[in-house]
Amino acid sequence: MNLDKRIRKYIFGGGLVLLLFFLLDIILVVAENNKNGSNIHSFGDAVWYMVVTLTSVGYGDMVPTSFLGKAIGYFFILSSLLLLGVLISSMSSTIFNMIQENKLGFKGTNFTNHIICIGWNDFSRMVVDEVLEASRKVAIVADNKDDIDLIYEQYGHENIFVLFADYHNMESISKTNPNLASEVFLSFDDDTESLIYVINFVKHYPQPNIVVSIANHNLKNTFHTAGVKYVVARNEIASKLVASYVFEPDVANLNIDVLSSATHDEDFDNQQYLVTEKNPFLNKNYDDAFVALKLKYNIALLGITKTIDGKQQLLVNARSDTIIELNDYLIIMVGGKVKKRVEKLFGIHEGKICCKH
Repeated sequence: MNLDKRIRKYIFGGGLVLLLFFLLDIILVVAENNKNGSNIHSFGDAVWYMVVTLTSVGYGDMVPTSFLGKAIGYFFILSSLLLLGVLISSMSSTIFNMIQENKLGFKGTNFTNHIICIGWNDFSRMVVDEVLEASRKVAIVADNKDDIDLIYEQYGHENIFVLFADYHNMESISKTNPNLASEVFLSFDDDTESLIYVINFVKHYPQPNIVVSIANHNLKNTFHTAGVKYVVARNEIASKLVASYVFEPDVANLNIDVLSSATHDEDFDNQQYLVTEKNPFLNKNYDDAFVALKLKYNIALLGITKTIDGKQQLLVNARSDTIIELNDYLIIMVGGKVKKRVEKLFGIHEGKICCKH
């Protein structure tokens, strides 16, 4: 409705301006008619003079000679300057708005099978660091414009898309392609805010898996009931790590190492790969794959994820006779940055693949 009113306002204003110019042309013809030296004798001549003057072309083939004609000519000249100023200002404003819209993410992204991070703070920054090390694309939703330049400055544009938006505006969130994402990570400080957000988000975008970090571990079941796939209790993990450092520090160091993406040759990294038709261990038993991976590639097979009764179940150190089947996931531990070699072996990129799409 507001747009229609604005359009009608512009049409009405433009019509008044055209009417004014045409009235001036009629007055110009009357003023210049039968004047010595004047070459403006008809309405067509007056319109031609008006057009070349307003567009700043100024051929000089027609020039008013009367006092009133010259006054109208001055008006046309000043109007041409105003017209040029309006056009240049409008073009500059349009270009600036396009740049801003692109910078703020208003045009959306074409990312697929990516990670969406809703909420930007120190914790989500550390999560994004790890995700990018795994060569995944990330769409970040931030509610502070000042963060956008800092994010792009730190990570570049290749694997990062940033949207400036109100977190609770689900229509704006659609620009991050949530229905084509594999996971959505919520990084809110307040558990209640996270829970309310999850309920609203699932109504609009039920496809991606939702990962939430919470402070109160007692709310885990509540979040699962609301539709969250993975709930991480920060205090629970921290307490386990602290306890581990107390009586088995080397185990704690190993856990920290394998949880992080490998950035140096001496680092270890746990990785997850979907079993496709290209996987050399398809339809082979777990022990054969375990031995072959260790002896030939120095890769430790830690477990396998299988779909049992419609639910995915992780089998750590699975039974020897477990058959590796299509769409299972192999969980492995590798040393150093050998991702390309492993991806070439398995014929697929690391990470959970969203099969719903």
